[in-house]
Parts: sequence; C-alpha cells; structure tokens
Amino acid sequence: MADQQATHAALTNAVGTFYGKKILQAFEPETAFYAAAPIKEPIPIAGGKTINFDRYKKVAALFKDDTDEFTAQQMYLSAETVTATLHERDGYIQLSRYTVLTARGRALERAAERIKFAAAQTLDKLVRNDIGVAVADKATYSAGMFDNLSIDGGTLNHSGITVRLWTRRADGFPLYHNKTRLAQSALVTSFASSGMTVKTLQHGVRVLEGNDVPKLSDGNYRFIGHPDVAYQLTTNAGFKGWVSPTSSDAMKMSPIRRDIVAGASIQTTTLGFKFPLTGDTLSTASGNVYCSLLFGDEAFGVTEVSGNGGGATGFQFFLKQSGPTTVSDPTNKKKQAAFSITAVAKVLNKSAGLWIVTTDI
Repeated sequence: MADQQATHAALTNAVGTFYGKKILQAFEPETAFYAAAPIKEPIPIAGGKTINFDRYKKVAALFKDDTDEFTAQQMYLSAETVTATLHERDGYIQLSRYTVLTARGRALERAAERIKFAAAQTLDKLVRNDIGVAVADKATYSAGMFDNLSIDGGTLNHSGITVRLWTRRADGFPLYHNKTRLAQSALVTSFASSGMTVKTLQHGVRVLEGNDVPKLSDGNYRFIGHPDVAYQLTTNAGFKGWVSPTSSDAMKMSPIRRDIVAGASIQTTTLGFKFPLTGDTLSTASGNVYCSLLFGDEAFGVTEVSGNGGGATGFQFFLKQSGPTTVSDPTNKKKQAAFSITAVAKVLNKSAGLWIVTTDI
C-alpha cells in the first residue's frame, strides 16, 4: 500500500483509476446473459428510476408492383416504448488494517479480484431473472417469484407434484420441451424426462427462423445454457460429425466452447437455469430441470453498465479505507473493496427468443 496517501481515507486518484480500469476491462467477459444481450441502452442521467427501450416492429415485404415509374410505395418504421424499473445492488468486502499488513499474497488486491467476479455474477443473475423463468409450487402467477432468484431455483418451493414452470406472463419468452410448446404455467409432471440433443436445438432454431427472427451480428443465433446441458448436447448420438474425427484440435478444449451447432453459437455458464426438483416432481423420481435460452436479434435489452450516456454510471468499483473521520473507525482500521451496480433487463420481442426445457433423468 505504498501508493496510498498516508493522510487521506481514500486511495490516490492515480491508484484508484488504475484499479477501476483494471476491473472494468475484464468485467464484461465474465458475464454471459449481459454480454450477449442484443440491445444495450445507456442510463440517462437524472432520468428517474424508469428506463425506456424501443421495440421496433417488422417492416413487411412489398407484394404489389409500383403504380407508375415515378411513385415508390411508402413503408413505415414504427416502434413502441417498453419501460423497465432499474435495480440497485451493492456489496463489499471489508479487511482490517492488520490483515492487509500481515496477509500473504496481497489481500486487498485479492479482494478486488473477488469483488470483480461477484459483481459480474450479480449483474448476470439480475439480467437472467428479469427475462427468465421460475419453478414454484404456486397455482397463480406472481411477479415476485422472479425476484432475487439465486442459482438452482432460488428460495422458491420446487418439490411435490404441484410444482410448475413459470414464464413471465406479459412478455416472457415461450417454453419448448421435446419440440412441443408448453403452457406459461406448465406442471412439471406433465412432460417426460428428456436431455438436450442436437435435434432439439435444431427445432428451436427452426422456430426462430419460422418467425423471421434476424440473426445476430455473427450470422448465428445465440444459445446460453448450463454446462450440464452442453455436456448432454455433445454426448448425444446426434452430435457425431459436428466435431472433426480427423483433427485433435477440437478436443484440446471443450468442444462446445463458443462453438456453433445447428446455426446457434453456444455459450455455457453456471448461471444457466438449473432447478433441482425433489420428490414426485417428474412422475418417477427427483432430478433437475434445465432452461436454456435461444434467441436472435432484438430479443431483449439491458442497460449499459460502463458509464456511457450522459455521465450516468451503471457500474462502479471502490477500493478504499473508510477513514478515521467516522465514529466507528477512529483509528482508520478498515479497508474495503466494493462495487455498485444499477441495471435492468427487459424482453423486447418475445417471438425472438425461447426457453428450451430439458431434464437430466
């Protein structure tokens, strides 16, 4: 901590800027749902807690000839506003002055790295839950069942034969299982156990293509799922031939890592929905239900966290001491690594994405 000013509570501006840029530089690649969002909207400064996304309607093809050589047919580009309310999440790691002085391995820098990872996962969970699904032993829809979900089902009850798989009622992406569209509140016991296959993924791509959903900038749709789902995909019989049998290059790393299968760019994350179900939830035994997101352009939007747009800052990183001026820390014993995130996600076109539901039993 030689770079720290001895008489000030905070780090010097130079040191603070260094750490801030270091964290931001590696922040977005740590995310999946956020980084893959087709639309990113900056948070307007002093714009209130509600942010607006624009949902553009499809421009239809012409089916009539021009009436003469000089008159073109007018086509309309129209949009509607979709509003969403911002979330705020803040967290910190606190270390004592003694710990920083005596710990091996630069404790404060280690804390900063851990905070970066926690902040990235916090943002990804926020985005995932805003556009996602929930498993709950509830017969009626509640917006609250999508709030504060942790990985693996959150705090909701997911045991017993009454458990249901819910999507957001107004704007949620549809659910598909075994090439069949499920109801928004489908009983888990109503569908058979089935793992992810290439054929299942191909069907999902066919649904998006049938809806004339534009592909993303890389020319493919995007698929985000749990690593368990990627394992199912790459070990089923239909995957044979997608990996070259004559080259060892494909097997030097996970064959599903940022690869393309059936017209979809595959991305895995442990934040992919995985709901462990206990009891008689799949008619025969306990197991897991996975929900993997397949989507195209303009499927959903998120707010920028990089601080662009009118000076608003959606993500901030702090590395500092609390200072001797506070009553609770008169001798400047506390040091902190902390983050602050302000963000929201919103489904913009529910026809441009879908959840593929699979199981592991």
